[in-house]
Amino acid sequence: MKTQLLSVLVALIVAVPSFANTISLIGEATPGGWSLDNAVAMMPTADGVFEFVGDLKDGSLKLITQNDFAPSYGPQTNGDSLVIGTVELAYRATYDDPDNAFAVKAGRYSLVLDLSGEVAKLTVADGTGLADKWYVEYPDTLYAVGDATVAGWTATEAIALSETADNSGIYVDTLLLKSGELKFLNQKDWGAGYGARVANEPINNAGVYALAALDSTDMKFKVALLQATEFVVEVNVVEGSLTLTALASLYPEKLYILGDAVGGWSFDTNAQEMTLVEEGVFTWSGSLVEGEMKFFVDKDFSSSAYGAVTHGTSIAASGEYALELLGGEDKKFVATESQVEMTIDLKEMKMVVEVDTIATAVDMVVVEGGSAVYDIMGRLRMVSDGDILPSALPAGMYIIKTNNQSKKVIIK
Repeated sequence: MKTQLLSVLVALIVAVPSFANTISLIGEATPGGWSLDNAVAMMPTADGVFEFVGDLKDGSLKLITQNDFAPSYGPQTNGDSLVIGTVELAYRATYDDPDNAFAVKAGRYSLVLDLSGEVAKLTVADGTGLADKWYVEYPDTLYAVGDATVAGWTATEAIALSETADNSGIYVDTLLLKSGELKFLNQKDWGAGYGARVANEPINNAGVYALAALDSTDMKFKVALLQATEFVVEVNVVEGSLTLTALASLYPEKLYILGDAVGGWSFDTNAQEMTLVEEGVFTWSGSLVEGEMKFFVDKDFSSSAYGAVTHGTSIAASGEYALELLGGEDKKFVATESQVEMTIDLKEMKMVVEVDTIATAVDMVVVEGGSAVYDIMGRLRMVSDGDILPSALPAGMYIIKTNNQSKKVIIK
């Protein structure tokens, strides 16, 4: 009698499946097709409850409980359409049981599988406007590699970044970075990993940069810094972002304009020191002549310099121009004879130029009635009730206001 009762209990246990630890979607309707290795794992959200939000294609779909085609769940009848609503699922315990799959029409779906009751149920809803949701098993550690790091291109020396929490997909550590290329590996070996979303995306400053999984194009970040600097590096593979926080200033305290555009290439004679207005931002106003120019951080040709992204970029017109920290290539800007107001923003790696073509030298500025003369910074320089002679003003650009009208003049 005891033996018969035990047999019945065993039969009941086998007939009623326990909660699965993982549930994955498989079939040509899924991104992974019928590959067991690429099955899409649903996100566990409660005991016996799993969710998926994402795009599905035309084709078949069923739900597997491990890395095999059975045990699995499917519709009560093979080929039933996956439609909005809640349906009871059939459980396939072994390969001998019917192998039922849903017929899916391409679209964006929200799927919730509930195994917590007596019967497995699948709730299907429109996933339009919802963020992707499925389970991805992230590596415990990521590794920084590239000549922007002290590891160089030796994979076995790649620098570990620790995951912030179990399977968070977020990795943080402090790294010393210098000019060079950078990417991240899933292991201390070549293969899977993460890099730039755009090939050679420049990293010149602290900030947030777009991250993407590496593919055959092997796209890397291109770091360009004045000097090696420590950063807190956060790699978020879930959100697809690389966040860099500098632990020291990235910007020079001084910046000098040098070149034929300011009279020549002698630091002692021609270098024009720009005015530091805030960290990484410099301004300068003055006259340029036709010729090339670039910007040095010190009065020394061996010091770092900034120039144009494309050699020979003309700054004859007012506008915004991209900057580049120069390495092996000597790429200069080209100026024309003009009076300019120039702002260099190294945080944004750009130069804003306001250009006024230099007028012919004047002998006299003739005004009618009283007038006020201002410099380009808006400071009152003189008041006159008659003609204004250039000899009364040093060379430069001025605004003369007369009878509520303004006139810009340049005195050489």
